[in-house]
Amino acid sequence: MSERFIEEETLNKCKERFATHKANLIQNTDRYLIFDWRRADGSINYYVNYILDKKRGSLIISGDLGDCVATWYNAVSPQQIKNYLKDIYYFISKFQCSTDKYIYYPDNAYEGIKYHLKDYMEVELEELLKACKKHLWYSVETEDELWEAVKSNIDENWGSDIEPHYSTDMTNFLEELDCEYYEWLYDCGGRIDMRVYLWAVGYEMAYTQLEQQGGKTNE
Repeated sequence: MSERFIEEETLNKCKERFATHKANLIQNTDRYLIFDWRRADGSINYYVNYILDKKRGSLIISGDLGDCVATWYNAVSPQQIKNYLKDIYYFISKFQCSTDKYIYYPDNAYEGIKYHLKDYMEVELEELLKACKKHLWYSVETEDELWEAVKSNIDENWGSDIEPHYSTDMTNFLEELDCEYYEWLYDCGGRIDMRVYLWAVGYEMAYTQLEQQGGKTNE
């Protein structure tokens, strides 16, 4: 996974997408804060609408970047939300529902499996080869051939970037080496979808604009 807080490179990419965006305050009461975040030319590209229920602690996000509902179950201020969203994993932990929050890549899944077996668990090569011959590739003899077999099996069975998918042969291979493989396997290969970073950075940029405007509707 990426760093817990938004990295500088990712932050800059988000700011580039929102370079010409203007915040438009729709409603600000004791209960609700509602604002649009849209390009100055009116385009819907990267358009986002934010609705914050201050009393319930619920943030509703919708627009061109997908949809999300994040809930804190206690009263929150707009400034608190601005600070909370800087911790991207904390933000995700509050999701009740959302458009895809992770995107999965086979190369990252391979690296995750290799790290877990070789570096974290420190499984002996002999044991790895034995399990590989039994479930993945009967003619494997060397460590390079072992990891080639693992990677090939992942690549051949990867069907979507929405969720990870592994063959029965792969899960049998992993189960023989770690009976609790399912506790970590499906986190391998996952990266936070760019839309999540955009939601977080967009809120901060838009709310900062509104603060600078004194809370007035943008013209």
